[in-house]
Amino acid sequence: MRFRPVQALLALALAASSCRGTASQNGVSPLVAEFDPDTICALPGYRAGVVNEPIFGGEAFVIEAGPTDAPTVVLVHGLGDSGARDFYPVLPSLAALYHVVAFDLPGFGRSTRGHELYSPERYVEFIHAMVGQHCRGPFNLVGHSMGGALALRYAASFPMDVSRLLLIDVAGILHQKAYANFALFTGLENVLGVLAAAGKDALRLAMEEASRQTQPLQPLLQAAPDLRILLQNDLFRATFLGSPTRIAALALILENFGPTIAQVRSPTWILWGRHDAIASQRTGLVLQARLPHAQFYILEASSHDPMLSEPAVVSQLMLRWLGTPTDHLAVTAPPPPLAPSARAGRCESERGIRFTGDYSQIEIVGCRDVRLRDVRAAAIRVRNSEVVIENTHVSAQATALQVVGSQVEITACDLSGAIALDSDGSEIDLAGVNLQGQRAGVHVAGSSRMIFSVCRVDSPINHRYLHDAMELNVGADL
Repeated sequence: MRFRPVQALLALALAASSCRGTASQNGVSPLVAEFDPDTICALPGYRAGVVNEPIFGGEAFVIEAGPTDAPTVVLVHGLGDSGARDFYPVLPSLAALYHVVAFDLPGFGRSTRGHELYSPERYVEFIHAMVGQHCRGPFNLVGHSMGGALALRYAASFPMDVSRLLLIDVAGILHQKAYANFALFTGLENVLGVLAAAGKDALRLAMEEASRQTQPLQPLLQAAPDLRILLQNDLFRATFLGSPTRIAALALILENFGPTIAQVRSPTWILWGRHDAIASQRTGLVLQARLPHAQFYILEASSHDPMLSEPAVVSQLMLRWLGTPTDHLAVTAPPPPLAPSARAGRCESERGIRFTGDYSQIEIVGCRDVRLRDVRAAAIRVRNSEVVIENTHVSAQATALQVVGSQVEITACDLSGAIALDSDGSEIDLAGVNLQGQRAGVHVAGSSRMIFSVCRVDSPINHRYLHDAMELNVGADL
């Protein structure tokens, strides 16, 4: 894919957005009290300081609270200057029962800032170094926004370390083009509001300046497969990205989390603000479908920062999840086979139709604002329509899903057949979709545009995770 400057800026817009035992304090020097409010400093077992961290070569601010002989909860924050302070509204409740370890990620809060490569891989190395100093044995891992994505990567990289995961409004999982579409849908003001800067006027000026400064790079960008060239070069990071926030955001949104999600084994609880205009709720649906023992809870009064908007509710939910024995977690039984007598569904020249349940087949022709949710079917046909498909399973002898001249968004679905997806002159946005085809995972009957976010394709042609935006011509099967 070749990215125009506006696509690069939309990608960057994301940025605006149990151990047991005694905790080690080696290398910790006390900080002045002004760094934390009295309510935090007065917590039982409160300790705070800076440590030399070996991954980025700077200093990291670390805070601990609660009894050191209790199970440990590690908190990983998202983008923004607040750092670990984003968790302070829920910290008193946690520290009453758990040994809590939190830190400002390098580049944020009270840790050293620079123009380092603040990538998910290196952040996971940093977290591993920090927990190695401050706890022993398996711990509970909590991540918010970018921190949720890092928590996933950590749980996949060090599965024996993590007893359970709690993910809050996870950012950065969808492909950058899918995120750009979501950002445009929620409104440019919301996109700008994610950037960590003083005001929206300053943000607009900064984005205009970034666009102007990247013009000399266009020959290089046109030849590059993506924007990783900006991340891999020290001078480019300092000159054209210019801040830890933009570096970390771009590194995050260019990551393919498909293999990561597939490797996570820890039971997971997912919290999401109903009104989140920064991290799409589609991500929560994908994680619920693809993570083991995953439970998904919507916070009706929250946006992207539930710890700030509903601290009492979030604290209660966190303590409930942390206190649930892992052997009490619900195991979902496989559903019975689709009955041969299942009904047929049809929509023709209608708007706002909803499908749910079991169907022999569903046919949608000339319809708008159609939604399929929790559907099982033997085949689905979509023609000249606008459709959203979520948590749907299609198992066919021939073609599972055929899309002709339509716009379709598909999230957390399983499609299997001789051909899993047949597209003809359509635009299709897939997130967390498994495509199993005996002949092809995707057959292109007519030129189509497709976005794949953490999708798995298994066919004689491909066995891989797709995380890409593609313009596919006839015959470009997957």
